[in-house]
Amino acid sequence: MKKTVLCIVCMLMSIGVMAQMSTKISAKLAKGSFATYLTTSETTIGTPLGNSPIKSTASTEVKYSVTEVLPEGYTMEATALNIEGDFLNLSGAETEAKFLNDFFKSWIGKKFILSTDKDLKVLAIKNYDELKTEFTKTAEELIKNLPAEGGEGRAITNEALKKVIDSQMTEEKMISTINGKLFDFYGKTISTGMMEDVEIEGMKAKNTYVVSAPKNSDVCTINCTTVLAMTKDDLKAMLYKQLGDNLPEDQIEAMKPQIDQMLESGMVKIDGKGQSTFVFKKNGLLQSMESTMAIDAMGSKTEIVSKSTLKESK
Repeated sequence: MKKTVLCIVCMLMSIGVMAQMSTKISAKLAKGSFATYLTTSETTIGTPLGNSPIKSTASTEVKYSVTEVLPEGYTMEATALNIEGDFLNLSGAETEAKFLNDFFKSWIGKKFILSTDKDLKVLAIKNYDELKTEFTKTAEELIKNLPAEGGEGRAITNEALKKVIDSQMTEEKMISTINGKLFDFYGKTISTGMMEDVEIEGMKAKNTYVVSAPKNSDVCTINCTTVLAMTKDDLKAMLYKQLGDNLPEDQIEAMKPQIDQMLESGMVKIDGKGQSTFVFKKNGLLQSMESTMAIDAMGSKTEIVSKSTLKESK
């Protein structure tokens, strides 16, 4: 009996220690410091009819250099050293796939001047207006050279393609595109058992964290479980937003009654769950990130596998 009571007490003490385990993610860098990350991702989209899945891969290598250390934070130059993508197995949209590849390759070598707080949380792109103007002009030139609308290998019109690009040119989206998940935790205090509302490509979700930061360890590890948490109103808002980013207004209005009817009938359902592991060095730099996410949308299953690795730093 005494042994049983002792085991229960030890278990409760262990749970109490875990609940108290927390860490603030903050990087301490000097002027001239730099970090180069290689990020890869693979997306596999299944089809309800059992046809061959659609696959796409992406690889980016970005170097971050600290150019200023200010009392309120850092100024960094983010430079894409390489961007590779493969969307070409998407049958019927070969033209759009090549366009996206060419468009994002135009980002290589461009300097994104990032403003951060003192914890390294990215706040803004200082030269956003300049970059937006340049990338928009590049997109317009690429669109001019596309085959005629409705031609072979075309899935959407030039007008719709322009809307897609416009949706990618917001400051928030550009920060997300160039940084991925590298800076997600900076400025946050994460504790074991903590739950956080997040958004993944317009989908609402909840993260639950487990922190491992032993005193004598050189790293801090954050394990994250992600579960989609979408109400009917959330689904409607997300679908309307996606339509607004991709279709002309008259087509959107024509489709809204159909979407409302499908939502009311329960036909539109999205479920998803994922796991991520983030490892941080003593100076706060992210050392590695691995993430998997599985999403089931009305019978179409999507799996996204991502990985980031610190290649070089100073």
